[in-house]
Formats: sequence, structure tokens, C-alpha cells
Amino acid sequence: MNQGDFEDILDQAVVKLSVGAQFGDDGYSGSKDFETTVLKILKQFLSDCDEQADPSFHVHAFPDLTVNGYGVEVKHTKKDSWLAVGNSIFEGMRDQSAKRIYVIYGKMGGWPEVRWARYEDCITHVRISHAPRFVVDMDGGSKLFDILGLPYDEFSALSPEEKIKRVREYSRNRLKPGERLWWLEDQDEESAIPVEIKIYMDLSQSEKRILRAEASILCPQICGGSRQKTKYYDVSTYLLRVHGVLAPQTRDLFSAGSVGARHGERGGNYIQRALQDIEPEMRQAAVRLDDDLFIEYWGASCPPNDRIAEWLKMADGYAKNWKPSEHLFKLG
Repeated sequence: MNQGDFEDILDQAVVKLSVGAQFGDDGYSGSKDFETTVLKILKQFLSDCDEQADPSFHVHAFPDLTVNGYGVEVKHTKKDSWLAVGNSIFEGMRDQSAKRIYVIYGKMGGWPEVRWARYEDCITHVRISHAPRFVVDMDGGSKLFDILGLPYDEFSALSPEEKIKRVREYSRNRLKPGERLWWLEDQDEESAIPVEIKIYMDLSQSEKRILRAEASILCPQICGGSRQKTKYYDVSTYLLRVHGVLAPQTRDLFSAGSVGARHGERGGNYIQRALQDIEPEMRQAAVRLDDDLFIEYWGASCPPNDRIAEWLKMADGYAKNWKPSEHLFKLG
């Protein structure tokens, strides 16, 4: 059976499925019931072709159904929407016998209807939850793989590392000014985003100093004036998305008395004293942190030995009524 023949069968199947949904037949109320109904209808139309539709090799495999080299992923919603969260980009349980993938989508909200589409034609976006997942849009829109610049079959054959690299680049290109990705490092399906959140105040003093130093190096805008309301935003997102640490009052990491006046000083420049106090940890962070982070936060790569000098230039540009380069990193 060639591709055209199979797509003709899909045309007939979704017409019958839509009628059943609109008449309230049994087998449409839930996702598993609908998958069973789709399999039953496909079997009926395939019987004349001596072809067989079967469930995939595992209940969690992708796609759900296979037909002699074709795969069918079944989607179902009770909402009046053609949008759905799809499968993981990693496709760790891909049924390799399915060379071409299709989607049959049952929309039970509003006026019930069932549609089919080629998988690569209805994937419009990547959503980051516990792992990066495709977004299915049966109403069309920009095709993700056109944006990525490679066909779905080629993307599917990439290594997990190369897939996440492509999706990171895609996600960066969608950022608005001032926005950051919540995930950055090389990841796999099991560890796409840290899920254990720690509270900054509960950390040890040594942990706090290391995190403050990393955030300070990556975010020289913390040296800006008090009227710059957004100067701590990147610090908050860095701590949360890279370390899984929530700092409810981020400004207190640099301007509270406990860090800005460690020796009882009052008044003056709290941020200056807070940074002077963690200079050793900042030097270590400047050398230790991956260059991808500097590309993300500074907008350009920077050799480790040049990072302190570059940080001082940027900090001077942000600072108001003081010059960090005149007070910080004066020794060594």
C-alpha cells in the first residue's frame, strides 16, 4: 500500500469517526476509548487491502498504532481546541517499524470532529514542561521543522544532544528583550528541568556565597542604580532554572544588612561591600562557569582569563554614582 492509498483510508476513517463523535456513539469519551475506536475503524477500512492495523509494541510507545510501515498517533481532547501537547522530542520509545507518522485527532468539545494530518505538518512549537515536548496544532500555523530548517525525519534521527541543541537555538530566537530560557545546559529526557526547588534562605552560608558569586558574575547589571527595577530579574531566573533555588527577595542577596554591612557598617554603598566580600568566589566562578552561560547572559563568548576585566567594563556601564572598577578586584 503506497502513501496515497493510506491517506485515502485516513480520509474515510476520519469521516466515519466524526459522524460517530457527533452522534454520541460509545468509544469517544476518553483517550483510551478513542484510541480503541480509531483502531477498530482503521481495521474495517484496511480489511479490503489485506493490511493490518495493530497497537504499537508498548502502551507508552510512539506512535500508538502501526500499519505496515505507517504509524498513527492518536490524540483526544474534551475541549473545543485543536491544540494538544504532543510527544517528547527525544522519542525514546519510538516504534522503528513506523517510517511515516500521522496524527488522528478527536476534538470532542464544541462541535465534535475528527481530523488527520501528517505528523511533521501539525507540529508547530516545542513546549518545555518536565521534558521538551512537541505541540500539535491541527488548525495549522508555522511548521516547526520548517523553522528549524530540517525535515522531521532528519530531526528524529539526531542524537538527544543535537536535538536539544536545535531546540535551544529555536527557543532563544523566540525570546523577547529581557527574557531568558528556563533551561540551558545539555539535557536528556530524564533531566530536562530541575524539579526539586530549594529555598535560598535554607542553604548553608558557603552555598549562598557561591551562588551569589555566580549570579553576580553573570549579571553585572546588579551594579545599576536603585531606580533600575529589573536589575535583579536575571539573578532570580538564573538561580531557579540552573540551580533550582528560589530566592523570594532577590535584592536582599546584595543589599540586605547581612550581606551589605557584614562588619556593622551603616549607609554607603551596600552592593559594593557585598561584592567585595565575595570577590574570591567571583574570581572562581569567572573561570569555572561554562562559556554557554556567558553567551546567554552577556551576549558573547569570553575567555575565562578575560572575564573579570570584561565584567568590570560592563558593571561600570550600569553603575550610577560610583565606578565598580575603582573599588573591586584591585588585587591580583
